[in-house]
Amino acid sequence: MSPRRYNAEAARDDILDAAERLFSAHGFDGVSTAAIGKAAGVSQSQIHYHFDTKKKLWDTVFQRRFADYFAAQSALLRHDGSSPLDRLGDSIRAYFAFFQENPDYGRLLGRAALDATSGGVELGAADEMGAELMRRGIQIITAAQEEGTIRDDVRPEFVILGFLSLVVYWFQGGGLFLAQAGAGDRAAHDDSYLDFVLKVYLSGIAA
Repeated sequence: MSPRRYNAEAARDDILDAAERLFSAHGFDGVSTAAIGKAAGVSQSQIHYHFDTKKKLWDTVFQRRFADYFAAQSALLRHDGSSPLDRLGDSIRAYFAFFQENPDYGRLLGRAALDATSGGVELGAADEMGAELMRRGIQIITAAQEEGTIRDDVRPEFVILGFLSLVVYWFQGGGLFLAQAGAGDRAAHDDSYLDFVLKVYLSGIAA
């Protein structure tokens, strides 16, 4: 029986999947490349071959998940055929769907935030993509304020930060507070919460 041929692309994906699980559970400093290799079923040298350093692996984990969202959100921001509030609503829906489809990403963000406050690593290319979306969003909101569609007594960056926070916290901590309220599983309330955010948030910033 001949040995199985090494599949570099499959090995790379296995490494990224394992790294995502472990980083989301333990953070950057809490995970070794040896542990990632063991979880992925590859040698530690293979990790260094594909990613060179643990920091580059960390960056790639975020970039892989964020790239599709960046493309979808960029397309929404480029589309100027609808009102600013409609575009903002579509952006909120897209961000919400991204977290639904990538449940580990919320935990990864939480770990990254903890690492950043202790002088740890940043998000690399994913952080740059997020900054680009923020710049585009601010431009759209500023233009909407000038035309009188969105109230002008709120800072554009806070408008974006507000809905990002509402979505992120739902996936990071919503389950805890629903359990305390005896309301059951968080996922069962996703649609209702998104509807609440859209109704209350969009009406609150409308001029």
